[in-house]
Amino acid sequence: MADESPRDVGVYVHVPFCERVCPYCDFAVVAAPDLSAEREARYVEGLLAELAARAPDFEGRSLASLYLGGGTPSLLTAESVARLVAAVRGAFGEPERSAQAPEITLEVNPSTVERERLPAFAQAGVNRLSVGVQSFDDDTLKRLGRAHRAEEAHATLAAARAARSAGIDAISVDLIFAAPGQGPAQLEADLQQLVDFAPEHVSAYALTVEEGTPFALAERRGQLAMPDEDDAASMMILLRRGLEAAGLPAYEISNYARPGFEAAHNRRYWQRRPVLGLGVSAWSTEVPGDTSPFGVRIHNERDVEPWRTRVMAGEPAPAEAREVLSQEVARGEAAFLALRTTAGLDSAAFEREFGAPPRGFWGSAIDEFCRAGLLREGAGGDLRLSERGVLLADPVFAAFVAPAGP
Repeated sequence: MADESPRDVGVYVHVPFCERVCPYCDFAVVAAPDLSAEREARYVEGLLAELAARAPDFEGRSLASLYLGGGTPSLLTAESVARLVAAVRGAFGEPERSAQAPEITLEVNPSTVERERLPAFAQAGVNRLSVGVQSFDDDTLKRLGRAHRAEEAHATLAAARAARSAGIDAISVDLIFAAPGQGPAQLEADLQQLVDFAPEHVSAYALTVEEGTPFALAERRGQLAMPDEDDAASMMILLRRGLEAAGLPAYEISNYARPGFEAAHNRRYWQRRPVLGLGVSAWSTEVPGDTSPFGVRIHNERDVEPWRTRVMAGEPAPAEAREVLSQEVARGEAAFLALRTTAGLDSAAFEREFGAPPRGFWGSAIDEFCRAGLLREGAGGDLRLSERGVLLADPVFAAFVAPAGP
């Protein structure tokens, strides 16, 4: 964030509606198997009101990316998506001297309704799809509590490919591994079917059991057969090597892309660049200012009606939802977010922002992790996770976000 060039902004829009709530999900979502036109319109009006109130905080910035996530934003009609895309693009200028249009991503789940809307979504301005396949194995999908089956996943990917002629430039596929009852053989079959489809981008996440979810309760009762840590690590290695061999090298711990198709919006978070978050539970990363040199984070309410009441009244987020970042918090996040990427942590850029290179804050930890083979340190002090470090990243990240020693 020390480097404010280019002056742009990313926008995230959270749509909480889902056909059903998956038992592993802890996002702000609500079940809406039959989303009514009235409920949809009320939510979209809230988003537009929040955009109108918040856009001035990012005045003078061009739009780099728009990401419609959730939830299942593709449950919205194409008309609603078009309204949102047009409003966001109208609130911010286009990038100067750039032949590339803003990246506009829509998350899609495999279903007949969403599949039929893909050409209309492209006409609405969407140029990138993120398809929540999660697995091509029916048994794995059933254990995950997903609403679709493999046949629908294949049909939706085929429809996404056909939508390229309508303006879709890139397709990303979400995959879950280390799912209950899943072994390397099932994951290898998933990987082969994924490679056969040849997407431009893949996001692959090891399943994490989150507190407060039905999966957490099932795990406490001994009813959830999760792979152990060694099996999960083996599956991660299988994915990384298989996707790299298919021309999709990792550029972040959980993200893979063909060169030139890395997600512009996702990169904003790892680079700590300004993001305007709209909708329930959305996070914003404000532009640094005189009284907040490391920026401000704002977190919206998780429940729809309190959020809508506030934004329709033109009220700002409550004080408890605002976090002015301290230098200590900012530098810890700068370190671990950069280390998530294959580019790693640039020591010189870090020193320009925080007054000292990473070793000035975490010298002993860096030595320990280098000796353990988890970190690689370049001649100029740049840091990257090793292949082993990618598998054991959590303790490394924890050391950087912990309070610095004397």
